Amino acid sequence: MTEKSEGDKTLFEHKILSTGQAVAYTLPNAGLQAILAIAVSFTLLFYINIMGQPPIVVGGIFSAGLVVYAMMCIIGGAIADKIGKKKVMLISGPVMAIAFIFIWMPPIPDTKYGQIYLPLIIWFLIFSFSFRMMIGAFQSSMLALFPELSTDEKNRVKVSMINMLMTILGIVIGIIGPFILMSNATQNLSREDPNLYYKNSASGQAIYSQIMLFVILIGIFFLVLMTLMMLIIKEPKKTNREHTGFKDILRGLSKPLKDRNYRRWLITFFIFWVPFMAFQFLAVNLATFVLDLRGIEFLIAILIGFISTIFSFVIWQKISQKFSLKKTFTICLIFSSISFSLILILIIPMTHQLTFIFGVAIICLCFCSLVGTMTFPFAIMGDLIDSAESKADGKSLSGTYSGAFIMIGSLAAALSMLIVSIILQLFGPESPISYALIISVVGSGLILIAVIIFQKVPIVGTEQR
Repeated sequence: MTEKSEGDKTLFEHKILSTGQAVAYTLPNAGLQAILAIAVSFTLLFYINIMGQPPIVVGGIFSAGLVVYAMMCIIGGAIADKIGKKKVMLISGPVMAIAFIFIWMPPIPDTKYGQIYLPLIIWFLIFSFSFRMMIGAFQSSMLALFPELSTDEKNRVKVSMINMLMTILGIVIGIIGPFILMSNATQNLSREDPNLYYKNSASGQAIYSQIMLFVILIGIFFLVLMTLMMLIIKEPKKTNREHTGFKDILRGLSKPLKDRNYRRWLITFFIFWVPFMAFQFLAVNLATFVLDLRGIEFLIAILIGFISTIFSFVIWQKISQKFSLKKTFTICLIFSSISFSLILILIIPMTHQLTFIFGVAIICLCFCSLVGTMTFPFAIMGDLIDSAESKADGKSLSGTYSGAFIMIGSLAAALSMLIVSIILQLFGPESPISYALIISVVGSGLILIAVIIFQKVPIVGTEQR
């Protein structure tokens, strides 16, 4: 947020990003999302099946890294408020890319499958934590730039839409890319198959080489996009930026939680993000075990889902132009709750053709709602940060507030995975009842609770300020 002061008044400077600038600002997100997609989808496969390490050890380190990431989001944002967002990004971005690449180059184990190989575990621990710390600092700093670059509500929604497109691009690259590169080696992959163990499996060795090649390319891809953004986007100068010590940074970490309005927004976000993360975790399983898709059916479903997702951008943009940001997001949440509840239909016995038709249609609705919930929170957060900074005499709060937002999202993902794991353990990963309980019962219920809490969050809108 940029502003000008005259006496006791704080005048907000009207700033917008052109389409070209918006694309430049969101470019790194494509590389970032590709990196995250690979980390989420392939870390367990790589370290458990190919490197042969015990799942409990790998999972423990992965979970601990997620906690480190959550904490670093808000710490990195606070540091960015003090020294500048682009400075933090310039340091954390390259280190993050290097750490990400090194995660996939551990010492090759010479033990039996399932036995701990200490050098590998230490390697994974060091670079996993380094990766999580740096990506937390980078994300919070990049997100904190947004309210300083654009102060117009409609422009923020536009930038958010472009950012969502970059997110989808990155996720597609991060998930589809490795399977294309690994070709036939991935056709029959099973996380429980010990024959993928690198020490005695040609398939495991082939996958290892392909993953290593791909992550190097993705790391370079991210650094190129980050460099372009750094060269094109200029960070607004803060005339009142304070050069204070680390104690002051730590003292500022509690500011987002002390802000009642922002605290309500964080609670809202946490509650509705739990079911949406669960849906993302289970989307492929849902298509495989509930819709029973196979071969060409899966490709058709992906194509229909992709088209509906792109089409939903137009729908949400039209709705946002007709209604206020708060009303638009309320509509989005209610629509999401209804879409998630429809999963219950799929546990009713019916022919495969009807299951395919209803299932693909319902999943498309869920993906359309996902687009909205990954787009509008970006603009809502910017509005609340503007309001908070106007009450703080223009003092920069975007880094700390953005960091808190990302941290809450990370914690919601952790809780979501816990809920998913418990229900799948109780009812089975192939049972349609598991997915109905997680998405329709727990998920839609949590979203409705989020709708109620969100009504207490004041969204002023820049045109009213």
